[in-house]
Amino acid sequence: MIPRRLRAVALGVAVSFGAGCATARPPAPAGSTAPASDTAAPPTTGHGEGRGPVLARAIDGVLASPAFARASVGLVVQSLATGETLYRRNGQTWLVPASTMKVLTAVAAAQRLGWNYRFETRLVALGPVVDGVLDGDLLVVGTGDPTINARHPSRVDVLDAWAAALRAQGIRRIAGHVIGDDRLVEPIGWGIGWAWDDLVEDYGAPYGALQYNENVVRLTMGPGVTPGAPPVFYLSPAEHGLLVDLQATTAAVGAPASLSAVRQPGTRLLEIRGQVPLDGAPMSTTVAVPNPTQFFAGQLRQALLRHGIEVSGAGIDVDEASDPPRASDGTTLLVDQSAPLSDIAAAMLAWSINVYAETLVVALDQTPPATAADGLDVLRSTLEALGVPRGTFLTRDGSGLSRNDYLSADALVATLAGAWHSPTLRGPLMEALPFAGGPGTLQRRLAGTPAAGRVRAKTGSMSNVRSLAGYVDSLAGEPLVFAFLANGFDVRASEIDAGVDALLQALVALPRD
Repeated sequence: MIPRRLRAVALGVAVSFGAGCATARPPAPAGSTAPASDTAAPPTTGHGEGRGPVLARAIDGVLASPAFARASVGLVVQSLATGETLYRRNGQTWLVPASTMKVLTAVAAAQRLGWNYRFETRLVALGPVVDGVLDGDLLVVGTGDPTINARHPSRVDVLDAWAAALRAQGIRRIAGHVIGDDRLVEPIGWGIGWAWDDLVEDYGAPYGALQYNENVVRLTMGPGVTPGAPPVFYLSPAEHGLLVDLQATTAAVGAPASLSAVRQPGTRLLEIRGQVPLDGAPMSTTVAVPNPTQFFAGQLRQALLRHGIEVSGAGIDVDEASDPPRASDGTTLLVDQSAPLSDIAAAMLAWSINVYAETLVVALDQTPPATAADGLDVLRSTLEALGVPRGTFLTRDGSGLSRNDYLSADALVATLAGAWHSPTLRGPLMEALPFAGGPGTLQRRLAGTPAAGRVRAKTGSMSNVRSLAGYVDSLAGEPLVFAFLANGFDVRASEIDAGVDALLQALVALPRD
């Protein structure tokens, strides 16, 4: 999940290709993909100068602008109709990809698990049910379902549905605890190379076997009664497991507003800093919970109470139990399945949700307890079998939040080309990728241009990193695949975006021959 959506601005770069038919249509069936090299011969147009040199001049003109003066850039463009490489700059160079890493994760997960793969969660009674009383604990056993949140309308109220189902089975009281069992996924919860100060942010939330509301809570702060008084604040939903140290204040009328949250990794103490003016509106932000398993168990307990089921104990992590129970010793009351992987991938790619990506990597390891390290091994072998050459990428996580991830433009193009040529991968992946001018991270890009609706791609963004990789349906009806990565620039990211948008308009206008 990116911390903010950056706005692209117009860049004065002229593109002078001939226009094709302006009516949008699906890209034509592709042929086989040929290996590319930095010195690949450009295709010719049949009208004198080849279209390769014309495209190269347009792209080189953009990349020669001052915005890219300090940047390391990798860019590869390939025709999916012919397999020809139309442009290549530093195609083999390893660069930090940010969230374009999610392209590899989505493709590998779909190839290995299938678009219809679903995560399973079980509710297990650890004791007999007599006269409406479960004489023991209720164990909830998870495998990583990330979909119990508002992004999936059919899943947002699933805890209440479970509670209603248990009441329909005659359960009126649980004499023990609600225990979250996360042992099918080995903990760390964060990717290798994640920055410590990201871990309090919503995009740095830990993953786990039990996940609710993307493992985040909303912090809202409003003014107190007088200047200098403590502000009013609350965290929602409850049962979050955080301890709060309020260091913020109510400021005078008209003062600037600010709100930040700080939590040291491995602790529960959340420091709330900033100020809200006496006449100010409430401010809010989202923060990661320290323990997704305890958060989930607490939310399930609240749902049970809402449906009239008394719970004598608390919602706890299985690690807190004095004698950790085994699911095999209990009786399964309910089995739930998540939304399918196709829905998970679509949300992950559209809104760049890091916790979804990490969950899919762990799911690639089907030998419990599943680990991220083993999942990444499966990801690498799956992509290599799909045609992505060994040595073109180095992955440390599934989301791209790690600064230790490295991809080449070649790796991204090979992944996308392999998916394009797969009958089972192409259609759902095209549907999952956000398109220019549509919902998701490309919503404000290329709107009102001929490229709107013709570019489907995944963005990547972090400090001094900008990337984009996906497909282009040219006005001439030619399907293209591209990957762009820029590291180390010293200008605003919006200037890089504007240059990339100019490149994409050049690709959309590219004549076919």
